[in-house]
Amino acid sequence: MDKYMSIITNFGCHGKCPYCIVRENGIDVPETTLEGLDSLLTRYVENDCNFISLSGGGDPLHEFRQHMDYYMKLFKLTRALDIPLEMHTSYLDAGFAFPVEEFSRVVYHLRDINKLNNVDKFGMEIVRVVFVVTEEMTVKDIDYIQMFVEESDKISELSFRQMVGPNFETQYWLHDYLKQGHEEGKWHYIEQNDYNLYYVNGQVYEKFSDIHK
Repeated sequence: MDKYMSIITNFGCHGKCPYCIVRENGIDVPETTLEGLDSLLTRYVENDCNFISLSGGGDPLHEFRQHMDYYMKLFKLTRALDIPLEMHTSYLDAGFAFPVEEFSRVVYHLRDINKLNNVDKFGMEIVRVVFVVTEEMTVKDIDYIQMFVEESDKISELSFRQMVGPNFETQYWLHDYLKQGHEEGKWHYIEQNDYNLYYVNGQVYEKFSDIHK
């Protein structure tokens, strides 16, 4: 089983998501720094990880052109140990200018079903889409998304996860249906938990809620 070290970035964010676990719970993710990568490989090795992902915080690709020095340093470090990378983002067009080929998987977090048509594949990366389940979402919506992904020649993987509100309170909308589909192999249903280690400017946290306390 893969063990992820998740780099939690804060380069700012578009702030357009109606749902945000960071905002709703007042998590103070410090601004991401270039020097914050200095301990990455040490922390990665000592925790026996075999995968690195980037997420937020803010969206890792927010104004990425201003932070390419960070990414160039990250790529140099991870190439040294042949470490696979995964990117989590809600920017669907960044791949036209960002070196997506450095990532073995890109995970697009979508808020609108219609945005499925805008998901692209830029190279050999595995493309996954993730939807946070909202109160308005229906079984019909879930089935439409699943069928779209099944027929897509760009999207390989599909995940659903529940919304987490203030005080890390998890909602359970369509829980039974989503769990059944997961067991049948139709999609991944990610139940709320701390599955990864979280890396923030050299510090490692086992719980997302503990970041920068």
